[in-house]
Amino acid sequence: MKRSNLILLTVLMLAWATLPLIAASNPLVKQILKLQPQADKDGDGKLSKAEEAALIKMILRRFPRADANGDGALSDAEKLRLLERGEARMKQRTDAGRASASSPMTNNSTASGLIKAKVLQSHGITVEQLDSLAEIMSEAVKDKQVAGVSFVVVHKGEVVYREGFGYADIESRRPFTAEELLPIASVSKPFMASVVMALVDQGKLKLDDLVEKYLPEFKGKRVQGGKQPAKPMTIRQLISHTGGFWGNKGITPEKMDLIRNFKRPLNETINLVAKYDLAYEPGTKWVYSGVGYCVLGRVLEVALGKSLEVISQETLFRPLGLSNTTFLPSREMRKMVPTAYLRVGKQLKARSSLAEIDELRFILPGGSLFTNLDALAAFGQMHLNDGFYNGKRILSEKSVTEMRKLQSSVRPGRTYGLGWFRDDVSELGLAGQTFHGGALGAHLRIDRRRKLVWAFLVHQSGPQVKPLKDKLIDQVNEMFPLLNDH
Repeated sequence: MKRSNLILLTVLMLAWATLPLIAASNPLVKQILKLQPQADKDGDGKLSKAEEAALIKMILRRFPRADANGDGALSDAEKLRLLERGEARMKQRTDAGRASASSPMTNNSTASGLIKAKVLQSHGITVEQLDSLAEIMSEAVKDKQVAGVSFVVVHKGEVVYREGFGYADIESRRPFTAEELLPIASVSKPFMASVVMALVDQGKLKLDDLVEKYLPEFKGKRVQGGKQPAKPMTIRQLISHTGGFWGNKGITPEKMDLIRNFKRPLNETINLVAKYDLAYEPGTKWVYSGVGYCVLGRVLEVALGKSLEVISQETLFRPLGLSNTTFLPSREMRKMVPTAYLRVGKQLKARSSLAEIDELRFILPGGSLFTNLDALAAFGQMHLNDGFYNGKRILSEKSVTEMRKLQSSVRPGRTYGLGWFRDDVSELGLAGQTFHGGALGAHLRIDRRRKLVWAFLVHQSGPQVKPLKDKLIDQVNEMFPLLNDH
């Protein structure tokens, strides 16, 4: 029996105070005790008040939102609401059928991260380990570290965990689900890099094409304070943050406005960028640069004669089946985006967000993509499968491999590929782990040796949610240990 079914049976049993018919259903109680014998601590075949309290604690750990008034117990009304939720979920499971292992994202919209015990065993993990993920996120919500959060883990192509916790909006108490559409900030960069690589696969441009081939306004650019023109920058350098542009920190308000003003289109922004000197000679430094990715996006628009949104949809998003992934979500879509929060002291305060801008005219190529948990998982799975997903070739294996390679030896600390940070690098120089985080808390990681893809979504400052994200990383790594070295 699926563990979600077991939880539903447990809720049915706990609801007997308000449902006399169920209270009299001894076979139901016996079935619960048979499936979860540890609940009967004294072995008398019944459930005492203390044993019932322990079961309630288990349910609240799994479903923290069930405790609507926050008193740590379940009232009769709360039991009934949870019962209704469980019945609806079971009906959805029945209607949806079993998820296909070859297409793990297709039928998991109601999976809640729980699969059959025998499947868990095939992945070498336990229900208790999955519960530990739930507990980490439930505690973060309870302690007001975050308002809401969601997490998905895909192992060997199959979803083993997928759940949302907390609130999309604290004031209205709208639940934060695993279906939320959210801005992912810099996690946009591996998507943008993948669009470029798809175009390279199609022969529409080359990584080492000069930027000035498409944007002549950058021809003859000088480094600030220099007298001679700098070496011309390439598309490869733009993707790998070595193109000569300034970073995102310690810059003037005018330069910051170039990547934060959503009232003007990308072409107007790039006309303004072209008036500035470069910060350094292209290829000689690694400087994480949002404006460099803006130039990259404009190169694609000029090369193909289309908007970046259209290019991205045609080249990557639609082939991958990412129907809710876009740089330009409609007003209606943005109305449902979870509220952005900032933790101030011990409280979470709502703050303004990209979703609230009246009209989005500007695409920030490396930072303004909106997407959801399943899309992140599908995108990550495509990369783990060397460009192949759901029966389709999205990127060539050569392109995926190139993205995993070191692109600049001048990068201090963690190394960078094409749109990805790199870790667990093999003797051949290929990253075993590729990942990216964003300023709004989103994180996507691909671990080849563990055969894992996992994604984390939240709408809060990245540094503030880092402790939670790190706990989840540690727990997932513990669940799927590496048994052999390279």
